[in-house]
Amino acid sequence: MKIYIIRHAIAELREQWDEPDEARPLTEPGRKKMLRIARGLSKLGVRFSRLYASPLVRAEQTAEIVRQRFKLKAVEQTDLLVPEANPALLLPWLNQHEEEAALALVGHEPHVSALLAFLLTGQMAAATPFKKGGVALLESNKPIRAGQCTLRWLLEPRQLAALGKN
Repeated sequence: MKIYIIRHAIAELREQWDEPDEARPLTEPGRKKMLRIARGLSKLGVRFSRLYASPLVRAEQTAEIVRQRFKLKAVEQTDLLVPEANPALLLPWLNQHEEEAALALVGHEPHVSALLAFLLTGQMAAATPFKKGGVALLESNKPIRAGQCTLRWLLEPRQLAALGKN
């Protein structure tokens, strides 16, 4: 199984947002950069079988950009990707997918960093921060277990955006 962990793109600043945080959208520059990131992923030959996102607006909007670029049928929402979610709760859910699945999971910090660390090491402590629009590829055979996944790559948004400029 391939698991692509994606942090949402650049959103409105929390300090300048007067509405509930769940409704905080992407900025226009964030949308444009995420489009370049999605093109960069495409140039790397990435393919997704399923696309999941946190129900928070900025993650949904990021996932929608990915969905359009990869011509996927839908973005499926899951509370397992909200910022305060426990990464351990993802294991049974991940194991419900087929062995050949290529899952894109769009979420938030600190959850995406904790999820990456948990799948790689079995520990919840985040090993590395995810920049907005960053993507990691992990691979594992089923059953997926904490500490048993292999990191294939972790790319920063600027690297992916540079690939997707044209």
